[in-house]
Amino acid sequence: MATFRAPYLPMPRIRAAADAFREKYWAGKGVPVDVLGIAEFDLGMEIRPVTSMREQADVDALLLGDMKTIAVDSGLYMDDRMQNRLRYSVAHEIGHKELHAGIYRAAGMSSVEEWIDWFQSMPEDQYSWLEQHAYEFAGRLLVPPERLNAEFAGAVEKAKKAGFASWDSSGDAALEYIANSICRVFGVSGQVIEKRIDREGLWPPD
Repeated sequence: MATFRAPYLPMPRIRAAADAFREKYWAGKGVPVDVLGIAEFDLGMEIRPVTSMREQADVDALLLGDMKTIAVDSGLYMDDRMQNRLRYSVAHEIGHKELHAGIYRAAGMSSVEEWIDWFQSMPEDQYSWLEQHAYEFAGRLLVPPERLNAEFAGAVEKAKKAGFASWDSSGDAALEYIANSICRVFGVSGQVIEKRIDREGLWPPD
């Protein structure tokens, strides 16, 4: 595994893959995207709660090598307050399935313990690349850019009325205010929206 190299996937290619996936399984259905329903009913995957997985593996969810199972921390799965985090975690693992299927099949992890062994044997920088791919896929899947643009425009006007007049001087506070005002529309956290605003080139507002 020391010679493992993550594939080179340009961000436009990852975004196109996420858009195509959404178009295939959720076309015209708006937001939030029901990623759990897509995983279970469209992809035929099992979302399997695992006790104390976060403590074991330091992750909320992971894709097993059969490409049909997403293991999730049982505490996350059972907590209604954490459903947005669960949705994002499942979208992230679908990203691995769509972008890294060959890698995961070759690794063949059939349990959390085998996944931990696989992760620990991989160069940290290379695993980080795989994670960045899946983060981008998940964010783009759950936050369609056209809808984000529309919600963002309205949130900017709301921010102006709240007293945010200069984006440069108000800094992160303005971005956080705007993100938190629209994140519920997409069923994701404010942090995810902040990232999408930045990645989609919307910040600072014109």
